[in-house]
Amino acid sequence: MENFIIVFVIIFLIGAISFLKPSKKMKALSQIRMEAVKEGFKIGSTNQLRKKFKSWNPQLAIYQFKNITDHKNLHYLKVENKLELYDPISIKYEKNFEIIDEKISKLPSSILEIIFYQSNIAIVWNEMLGTDELLKIKEAILKI
Repeated sequence: MENFIIVFVIIFLIGAISFLKPSKKMKALSQIRMEAVKEGFKIGSTNQLRKKFKSWNPQLAIYQFKNITDHKNLHYLKVENKLELYDPISIKYEKNFEIIDEKISKLPSSILEIIFYQSNIAIVWNEMLGTDELLKIKEAILKI
């Protein structure tokens, strides 16, 4: 009986310790997030921001970085593999809309949704695509 209790305690400790070890997926996400922070991204969002995104779900990530573009208050959503203006619709009637829309259409297809605020840009994307894709996204946005 004593041996049974000792074996049970050892198995319990081994099990508890194994849960503390991060999985391969968590290690990969950690690496991507660390690189993202070095590149100036803020990871995560508030409930209010999450509600503004139409395509966000818990498997996707919201990354933000400083908006140094001329574009403010624009919201684009991926529809049938293309980013399309979601809000404000009134911008479609401005004379420079075609130029803006052309620039947005050149963004990487990994961006599922993008919102340009006054001070920052927020994107929804799949983090598991990796650091190279994130750097490609940032470079493309900064060219706008």
